[in-house]
Amino acid sequence: MWWLNWWVIGLAVVVIFILLKFKEIRHKLGFLIVVGLVLFLVLSFATLYSSHSLDLTNFSGVMKAGELYMSWLGTAFQNVKGISAYVVNQDWGINLTNFTK
Repeated sequence: MWWLNWWVIGLAVVVIFILLKFKEIRHKLGFLIVVGLVLFLVLSFATLYSSHSLDLTNFSGVMKAGELYMSWLGTAFQNVKGISAYVVNQDWGINLTNFTK
């Protein structure tokens, strides 16, 4: 089964090479990434705006909204980091002794 891992890695490298080789596909992929990032930023800020009823009509309200958004974004990245570290440190072996049926 070790060879299956190498096939998957090889297939991923070939797909990435093909995606980067064709200019129009690369531009479409870049466009999709930018659209996804903008969509994430707009939706997350809209959620934060509606849940905290922020006032964006004056400078202090805009500063408070920026501080709150940056704090929320930092917490989100800390959570992703914590979850990723937890997943990496798990024993993902096949011969687990605590396997339940």
